[in-house]
Amino acid sequence: MDHPYLTQEQLDEWKNLKGNFTTTPNYIDLIVGMWTAISWYYKPHMWRDYKIPQSFIEDFTRHFYFPMNQIYYIIYIAIVVTILRYLFENYICKPLVNWLALKPVDKKKCPESAWKCLFYTCTWSYCVYLLSYRYNYFHEPHLIWDDWSPGMDVPFDIQIMYFVQCGFYLHSIYGTLYMDYKRKDFYVMLLHHVLTMTLIFVSYATRYHKIGLLVLFVHDITDIWLELTKVLHYLGSRENGKLWEHAASACFIIFTFCWFLFRMYWYPIKVLYTAGVTPAYRAYDKGGGLYGFFNVLLWTLLGLNIYWLVFILQFLFRVCIGSLSNLHDVREDDDDNDEDTKSMSSTVNEAVSDVIDKKKI
Repeated sequence: MDHPYLTQEQLDEWKNLKGNFTTTPNYIDLIVGMWTAISWYYKPHMWRDYKIPQSFIEDFTRHFYFPMNQIYYIIYIAIVVTILRYLFENYICKPLVNWLALKPVDKKKCPESAWKCLFYTCTWSYCVYLLSYRYNYFHEPHLIWDDWSPGMDVPFDIQIMYFVQCGFYLHSIYGTLYMDYKRKDFYVMLLHHVLTMTLIFVSYATRYHKIGLLVLFVHDITDIWLELTKVLHYLGSRENGKLWEHAASACFIIFTFCWFLFRMYWYPIKVLYTAGVTPAYRAYDKGGGLYGFFNVLLWTLLGLNIYWLVFILQFLFRVCIGSLSNLHDVREDDDDNDEDTKSMSSTVNEAVSDVIDKKKI
């Protein structure tokens, strides 16, 4: 099939592409397949007339389909999510954490985790519904490209998922800056939110929404168990909270298992392979554009997953050597020490003030 933006030389090169994709890939298939696809895609003569940045801008705008009114929807959703979070944290969570008599620092962190746990549970459940009862992209991801075309219509049920998720991550950028508890990975979290929102936005605009649906499915489940673990840990930090701490430990085990299964196995096998290897054989002649740009975003997301995996392994190592007696977010070590220092400093200052007042009397 001829394509208006591909030369005859590029089409002939595509027809001569050696190898094929597999429907049951493994890590080796991913590495070999990506190397083969990239080596073919970036051959010098395939990019003879390509000029940066003019050609990239033209390529981007050519494949970009995002009506302005839909962008307004995302902004409205972000505002609504921010309001809902404020109401949830201030009128439900704060009275509850006061009643539960959590530690002062945990009172700040618990509402944030409870809100995220609730949101991710709702969105992931809807994503499971889409992939279980509406579409078969998870079990047969190669079929994603069968009916793909630039500017194709996006089903309304997938639109709902996309707009809500994009609105949430737009809110999350604001939340990380002004609402969330500050941790050591503050800038990484900010990068994660910007990257995720860009991935959602670009995948929708370039009609890679089916890939995006898989990305959301394999990522949100770990966030559910992480935030639930943190909530249970905050409850277990109270006096006589041993039972809650045991529950938090069980949730953390599930979280770790889900992280390896969903983010470190299914994400590379289901998403990276389908987005990086399969389209070279099934979508190039249909005009699949922004191949390199979109895959760079996806592989950067994998890099962030590996970065956070270091925190998980660091925690497990500290548990194994016995330096931790209960669950604790290693990203908050410095922050909690600061809280303790502030508390101690406040106590000392109060004592000094009392002595001075007595001397004045």
